[in-house]
Amino acid sequence: MNTTLRRMAWRNLWRHKQRTILMIATVAMGSLVILVLFGLSDGVIGSMTATQVEWNQGSFQVRGVSYADDPLIENGLSPDQATAATEALADMRTAGITPRMETYGMIRTSYGTGGVSLRGIDPTKESTVTHLDELVVEGSYLDGPGQILLSTYMAEDLDIRLGERVVILAITNSGTESQAFRVTGLYEAASFDLEQVAMVSIDDVRSLTGIAGATSLAVSLPKGASAPRAVTEARELLAGQSGVVVADYFDLNPFARFMIAGATIKMIPFVLMISLMAGFGVANTTFYSVLERTREFGVMTAVGMSRKLLSQLVLLESTFVAAIGFIVGGGLGYWGLMYLSRNGVSLSVMANISKNVGIPKVIYASTSGWYMVAAFSVVVFTALTAAWYPARRVNRLDPVAAIREG
Repeated sequence: MNTTLRRMAWRNLWRHKQRTILMIATVAMGSLVILVLFGLSDGVIGSMTATQVEWNQGSFQVRGVSYADDPLIENGLSPDQATAATEALADMRTAGITPRMETYGMIRTSYGTGGVSLRGIDPTKESTVTHLDELVVEGSYLDGPGQILLSTYMAEDLDIRLGERVVILAITNSGTESQAFRVTGLYEAASFDLEQVAMVSIDDVRSLTGIAGATSLAVSLPKGASAPRAVTEARELLAGQSGVVVADYFDLNPFARFMIAGATIKMIPFVLMISLMAGFGVANTTFYSVLERTREFGVMTAVGMSRKLLSQLVLLESTFVAAIGFIVGGGLGYWGLMYLSRNGVSLSVMANISKNVGIPKVIYASTSGWYMVAAFSVVVFTALTAAWYPARRVNRLDPVAAIREG
């Protein structure tokens, strides 16, 4: 295509500004929506993964074989199993390993009673796996027996204040046992499923239940380490120990597996709908433009311009529209993703349906240059494909008939 043809195409676009702006807006909107759709979809999964790994579960866990199917405290790791597993994992590169003892029970205060998930932790080792200590917003982190750390949600729900005494009731093999604790700190739960978790010393849970050992060993990895590779290595190191399994992120979060598996499939209808919208908008407007300029095209053909150049002119006009629309929509969409990747989107309105699926309270959008490629491939390609029929019609124009029809 020569420079003259490009100048003609550019001039023709702005002879009808409203029509051109409409086509640009259509392509821009399609590009923007697809960018945001990809960024938020990946962002939800990424935020959920990061929240569970950094604030709750660690990169992976070592548990008893029966614990996953029947999470009772007696199905956890025995003291010997916990010690042997910890020693075996010392041969691999980890950021931290900490034992946990978890059980369910009731929390009783002067003002009411509620269900609670009691998690016994080693305060020092826990800090090498999760950042629980950084979530404390009132009071202080655990530093000894007889102390309990509650979420701000639980404290507000049961009207509990710092320094007050609460009683934990837990079901054990010998019946129901209770123990009093003093509230030393309140933490802001990073995800909805942490709101009902009370943290105490692991020795207190062992004393309360009369069971030694741990229900799990939570393991964290250094930044940049491959979790799947580390899980494979851990399983190889523990292969000789009976009654012990390594649970990866998806074992700990079954819901996430379905989310990730279905994310791409569920997005296909939306992407197709947006593509059809952009394609129909460009095709309809371009086709109307061709009909409106039939006489003009006939004259241009009569004076010597080939029909092939005319069809190229129409395609070039659509190319300019698609390029401008993509730059505008892609720029706005990527700026929006950059903003959401820093500030996040609060999911507080979903609290009632998100408590047990590990969804964080705030999700952050994901940013990637591949989203620009996806938007370009889908929207711009669709827009140019849609312009093919009008260009083909121009290529078949009969000059005399075109001048007469015009």
